[in-house]
Amino acid sequence: MQGSSYRIAGNSGEATLELPPPDTQRWSSRRKAAVVVATRMGVISRAEACQRYMLSDEELAGWEVAFDKRGIPGLRSAALHLYRAVAEPAEGSAPVRERA
Repeated sequence: MQGSSYRIAGNSGEATLELPPPDTQRWSSRRKAAVVVATRMGVISRAEACQRYMLSDEELAGWEVAFDKRGIPGLRSAALHLYRAVAEPAEGSAPVRERA
């Protein structure tokens, strides 16, 4: 199954946004970015994206946070694990206190 192409106009001209096909199994960072951008540009709604790609709302929200913080490189699966490990304390560990 093929993805859908959409033309979007921005400040620097027109661009083509290619959405991944609904049956996508392997999520590259660029495919994740395309879904994030499409939801933000109003090409598809968050609900449509979650239904079309069988994503949870939390998973899509995680992609958005990673995209906002680090751009496309932040959406790599290895990067998501690395950033989560830094941001979230391990289960059962003592909370980290800030220095005065």
